[in-house]
Amino acid sequence: MSESSKMETLPLSFAVLLSYLYQAIEPIADPRQSSNATRYKLSDVILGAFSVFFMPCESFLDHQRHLQSRQGKDNAQSLFGLKAIPSSAQIRNLLDAVAAADLFEVFFKVYGVLQRGGWLQPYQQWNGHLLVGLDGTEYFRSQKLHCECCSSRTHKNGSVTYFHQAILPVIVAPTQTQVIALAPEFITPQDGHEKQACEVAAAKRWISAHMARLKPQPITLLGDDLYSHQPMCAHCLQQQCSFIFTCLPESHAALYDWLGYLEAHREVQTLELEQWNKRTKELYRYRYVNQLPLRDTPPALLVNGCEVTVVRASDGKVLYSNAFVTDHDLTPATVPQVVSAGRSRWQTENENHNVLKTKGYHLEHNFGHGQRHLAASLLTLNLLAFLFHTVLPLVDDAYQQMRQKRGTRKGFFQDLLALTKYLWFESWQHLLDFMLSDFPPAQTANSS
Repeated sequence: MSESSKMETLPLSFAVLLSYLYQAIEPIADPRQSSNATRYKLSDVILGAFSVFFMPCESFLDHQRHLQSRQGKDNAQSLFGLKAIPSSAQIRNLLDAVAAADLFEVFFKVYGVLQRGGWLQPYQQWNGHLLVGLDGTEYFRSQKLHCECCSSRTHKNGSVTYFHQAILPVIVAPTQTQVIALAPEFITPQDGHEKQACEVAAAKRWISAHMARLKPQPITLLGDDLYSHQPMCAHCLQQQCSFIFTCLPESHAALYDWLGYLEAHREVQTLELEQWNKRTKELYRYRYVNQLPLRDTPPALLVNGCEVTVVRASDGKVLYSNAFVTDHDLTPATVPQVVSAGRSRWQTENENHNVLKTKGYHLEHNFGHGQRHLAASLLTLNLLAFLFHTVLPLVDDAYQQMRQKRGTRKGFFQDLLALTKYLWFESWQHLLDFMLSDFPPAQTANSS
């Protein structure tokens, strides 16, 4: 049995997750000419950047140099496998030549192990589908730095803002607060100038490139109103995946005209359910119909549409209202489930984009731009760090205990940084054991 096969049969742990990153790095060609003067391996560069995001702290590698000078050992080596610690400038220079796509395999290895191990069962919906939310976000912005991969926006005063955007797909579920990151898709200037055109083009490219990697698990894609148009919906069906997309009246006049016509002829079905939200009773009022034409020009794709309005029973105040189109058949049994699945798309924003921007990963911080791949490769390593920190609470008891004991994500990260700044740990497990231990530091820290 090969080493990679052996690792896939082991329970998921930080060491196993890190081994997937090692396997992805190994075949990447070093862009430098061979030289005896080469001090840092390409693996040191990629792992060095990853370690900064995983800890997460820009000065993590500097701390390890100081620790190395005092004790002769450093956590960059023992925790992440770096042979030598490159500088930030060296990381940026070399990583600019590494395509982000070279690291995508890690996402799918993690997904495959989670699927085979049953870890994705809590994310499966009423029909066995996994929900994958698609949403674009900006991750770099400047009025000075730019490259051929930048999109641009010219302002009324003549100034130009350059920016990078990407779609960050995640697995979500109504009952789960954690999202599971999948490989990103980068939005390029060639995708178009309007938000709808460029984001949808990138989303279709992601579906074509990666949907086969998620099978045989059935997939339902979630998206906002940008996605609920015929080319995108038809593309989903061609790739054998389902969809639940937000559908607003202002952008779907023809569909809502049909809805009004059918309602006048009493062909629109209704359903009302009561639910308790803590001590407040809420009324969920659904309207739904199957086989609506998505547009007014033939051939029009027939979709199923539903609306939900949530009101507070005590005073009739509207708490939530939205509408969706889907290919799932709508019945009194399935409408609440489709709406619940569609509403879980908010986790793409709240538990993915917002966490990456405000909870320690600093998504919008300019870690480096470069001229070719740097910005995209740094984003990908940041997403992998986020993925590892998401998966470990599911599969690692010690990590789960430590997160529960420490409480907030921010507090946990602060503890990691403080400990690794002053102490050396022989492994990730040693670090977690130390954090969970009730013994004084002198009895548990490895000072050898």
